[in-house]
Amino acid sequence: MMKRLSRLILAGMLLTGLSLSAEDFPGGATNSIEDEFEKGFSKDKGMQAEDHRIVEADRLKMGGYLQAEWMAYQLENSTVQDYITSPMTLELYLDAQMKNDVRAFFKGRLLHDSGVDESVPSPLTGGAQKQNTSYLDEMKISFNTGRKIFWTVGRQKIKWGASKFWNPTDFINLTKRDFLRQEDLRSGISMVKAHVPWRASNFYLIAVNEAANESSQNGIAGRFEIPINTSEWTMSAYSRKGQKTKLGSDISFALSDFDIYLEAAQTDVGTDKSASGGLSYEFKYNDDDIASLGLEGFWQENGASDKSDYTTKLASGQFVPFYVGKSYTSASVYMMKPGNWNDSNILFFAILNNTDRSQYYRVTWIYTGISDLQWTVALGGRSGETGSEMKLFNQTYDAWVQMRVVF
Repeated sequence: MMKRLSRLILAGMLLTGLSLSAEDFPGGATNSIEDEFEKGFSKDKGMQAEDHRIVEADRLKMGGYLQAEWMAYQLENSTVQDYITSPMTLELYLDAQMKNDVRAFFKGRLLHDSGVDESVPSPLTGGAQKQNTSYLDEMKISFNTGRKIFWTVGRQKIKWGASKFWNPTDFINLTKRDFLRQEDLRSGISMVKAHVPWRASNFYLIAVNEAANESSQNGIAGRFEIPINTSEWTMSAYSRKGQKTKLGSDISFALSDFDIYLEAAQTDVGTDKSASGGLSYEFKYNDDDIASLGLEGFWQENGASDKSDYTTKLASGQFVPFYVGKSYTSASVYMMKPGNWNDSNILFFAILNNTDRSQYYRVTWIYTGISDLQWTVALGGRSGETGSEMKLFNQTYDAWVQMRVVF
């Protein structure tokens, strides 16, 4: 039986090959092999110049960065008076853009800190330390259906919300963004995302399969973005088995010279309410120099209302810096190429925990005057009562130096 089936398959392949040769080479047997070769592969025949360019182009791009950092923390009322880390980070990406708008993308990071003693817990948090840590940021395939539905499959980055610091509607990410880093270092989430543009609006439908080994554990999310005049409105929802459905909305608009944004979220039963909002204002402070002012606030229903609640949140693993209190306020000033410092940008920002009145403030200088090498220097300080959020881990001052080579 198997031999007969194999013969039938082989005969079918032969017949298919004969039919293809008749269709693909008009004129049939009258054309010589040399003629067919000349027709298909000559530089001035067969393939068009654009086809040659596409075929011969290097469609795989790769790059990334290598950076060195030095971070120092001054502690008080601690057996360790100062704590130093010196991590090296390598980030690499591979980006293959194929025909018909098919794209494959990978990005990962490797972090090594030679100064870490893995047998000793961190003096800052009391948690375990590692010398080597790897992160899979993104690994995804993108394609489209008739240029009407744009698909992305795999591990990918996502951020929802109009606010700069706090984003109550950023439902899908498993962790909060670190305010003290310029870039968002959170790893991506495994999902299947469908993006459907509709006129000037955008609709996103997402199936989240992160940490889901059963079909019933997959999460479903949707987001609709609608521009109206000079504003943009969004509505978002996220549902997953074992969790309350989350609902949210945000808006951003221009009012005179101010950019204003608001966002809010809650569950479908009216719990876990949170909201954020703020404004930014860009202005010239002399003929050639521009600065931007920012002000933002955040409130959450389930935040700690007293500093005595912090230890409980620490014990339960719910303590997240700048997200533990009931409300916060932040202010920032960003100066782009101030004065004669045309290779520099300077950022000042301060965060106030309105619950315990503790504060964190930092100034950051970014220097790009050396070709292919960027320097970042930052100094931070903390104030507040003993046991308040900003002083909880005995920190007083911190310093950060980073050098990065992008390739």
